Amino acid sequence: MTNFLFGPILAVALLMTPTVAHAQAVTAIETEGAVTAIVQTPRGSYAETERGTLRIEPGDCNAGICLVPDVIRGLPQRAPEGALPDGFVATAAAGEIRRAWYGRPTDRYAHGVLGDAIEGGSVVAQTSNGTIVEFVLPDTQVFEDITPRIRDLDGNGANEVITIRASQSGGAAIAIYGLRGGELVEIASSRENGRPNRWLNIAAIVPAGSGEGGSTIIGVRTPHIGGRLFTVTMAANGTITERNDIARNLSNHLIGSRELGLSAVLGGDAFIPSQDRRSLRAPLSGATDIALPAPIDKAIIATGNRLVTATEDGVLLVIEP
Repeated sequence: MTNFLFGPILAVALLMTPTVAHAQAVTAIETEGAVTAIVQTPRGSYAETERGTLRIEPGDCNAGICLVPDVIRGLPQRAPEGALPDGFVATAAAGEIRRAWYGRPTDRYAHGVLGDAIEGGSVVAQTSNGTIVEFVLPDTQVFEDITPRIRDLDGNGANEVITIRASQSGGAAIAIYGLRGGELVEIASSRENGRPNRWLNIAAIVPAGSGEGGSTIIGVRTPHIGGRLFTVTMAANGTITERNDIARNLSNHLIGSRELGLSAVLGGDAFIPSQDRRSLRAPLSGATDIALPAPIDKAIIATGNRLVTATEDGVLLVIEP
């Protein structure tokens, strides 16, 4: 990861493609060096390029964003020694569960969708008083994921840990864990994909739309094979509702990549690439698809009222949905 500073960045609009139905626009920004990653942390949004790192800020610059030479600040901590080798620690500022990561690395699930065949055999959580608790999977399952997610899904003040779990019989599912009597236990899960080596990727976690509290997890089943949108909602009373096959032709991951962030939420809408990653879709709202100049393979982030990502060949894109 390059973090050195460099001279002023060229910011030249290369493409502007408004649609008829909305004031949608896609603007390509030229940078000194191809974009290699888009990164969002609690301390800022960044474009990492072959020539250095740029902080992305909303402003009165080209396409409504300004690019400022900087270093990436606020990156997550790597998982502890002995945990998943490429894993990171999820954190929360409040709630009983404050940190979570994947432990007990194993090669018992020979899939390698995230670039290697090493997956987590357990999920570990640390509470607000420093207590470490762990949920260990049976030998028939793994966590086919990199970093867990910590959210208070039902709004009761107690955090849950959201994971991607895969089984040797049914493939991937969303599995949710929480504290019960001081122990970390599974409290809910989605249905599995139906066969082994069929993965899913979580796209977003948003407030449930019922007006009754709770949260909805938005995911894409088999993002490399047809890409089927589904949701898992935990209501304020803790009940779980699952909706499947809401939309198709979506992909928020490239097979073998460790980048899981090819989706973003802006204005209450979830934006996810099409299967060929040449357009950006909002399937839950039915908004008009946004055509892109080339396939994207970098994370999509929201900054101000715009989305930012980059193409496979490293061109920075600013998108006004």
